[in-house]
Amino acid sequence: MEKFLKDLYQRFLVFEKASMVFDWTHNSTSLKKTRIPTSVIKACYDNYYRPSCLDFIRHVKRFVYADSVFEFITGNIQDQWKLHRYLRFLEKEDVIRVTAGGRARVRDKALLNVIPAPQTADRIIGVLERKLRVNFQEKASVLDLFKNRQSFSVKAEWDQLPISQSSAVTVVEKILAEIPLNRKFLFVGDDDFISLLLSLADPTIESLVVDADPHLLRCIDTLAAAFNLKIQTRKMNLMRAVRLGEPFIGFLANPIYTAPGIKKFVSFGLKQLGEDGGVVFLEMGDEAIRNRLLDLQRFFAARRLITTEIVNGKIFYPHLMLYPEDREIFDRLAAMMDKKAIRRSPQLGAALYVFRYLPFKPQPVHFEAPAYAYL
Repeated sequence: MEKFLKDLYQRFLVFEKASMVFDWTHNSTSLKKTRIPTSVIKACYDNYYRPSCLDFIRHVKRFVYADSVFEFITGNIQDQWKLHRYLRFLEKEDVIRVTAGGRARVRDKALLNVIPAPQTADRIIGVLERKLRVNFQEKASVLDLFKNRQSFSVKAEWDQLPISQSSAVTVVEKILAEIPLNRKFLFVGDDDFISLLLSLADPTIESLVVDADPHLLRCIDTLAAAFNLKIQTRKMNLMRAVRLGEPFIGFLANPIYTAPGIKKFVSFGLKQLGEDGGVVFLEMGDEAIRNRLLDLQRFFAARRLITTEIVNGKIFYPHLMLYPEDREIFDRLAAMMDKKAIRRSPQLGAALYVFRYLPFKPQPVHFEAPAYAYL
């Protein structure tokens, strides 16, 4: 089925390019009077509009699991022209049929076996409570979900500050929404045990966890074996690591929140993606970033990472006395308010960045056109 999707992608590129050239030259109000050569229009498609293979499959996923095909627009800020091209092509290829109510029905259900289904946060929480036999506590540490099954002590030297349970579910929900294929997923550091939550929510997901902490990896191995999850682990120092020898569908990086740490973790993950593209998830706090974000934006752009979403206000760390400075700020705040109020509050917040990796480098297309020509 994956080969079928790759072949389908190649046919789609031919179809979409021809369709866009026709629409730009015949139906575009902003281009009718510009007389831009067809060769330039084709070059614009090749460099500015052509999706990667995994982007194409990600769009197919949106159709086959959505209640309405118009979620393609609201969920990805696309337009109805592009919506029609995808629907027309997929109907022509007998992949889907569109109902009168605007829903895409899959012709071959085998397609759903290779494209992981998105899940709501409520569904993920229900699965975790049932399988782990715990009560979900939104603001509690994610490690508390496993405390009756596995003992894991966080270590300050590896910056292992655990996120909250609700934060972890947010990350899992986003990964399941975005990954387009059941191909192996990579975790570049996983002291939040997201690999376990992801595979508990969808046992078809395969993943590899790389981390420098052997104790953490043993904990993940033990829990993965207990629940028969498709998770492998590998002890690795990212400062010296190179390619792992297989392409991954995407990765989650949870680095030290410094510019060098973020660059090192993301650079390692990008080496593991293949020529089909990939989806990249990055947890990033502002603790030591601030105006360095401008430098990081240049770093992301240079590596062909296109930001599709930044999830703010959903990732936070429950209060934990891990470092001496934690006690210092706790005491300062305690002089102003009740200690229980402090312990109930987040200690640190972060954002979840979602990128798509473009496996080819767009080249500039030079042409004379007015600023309002939508090309």
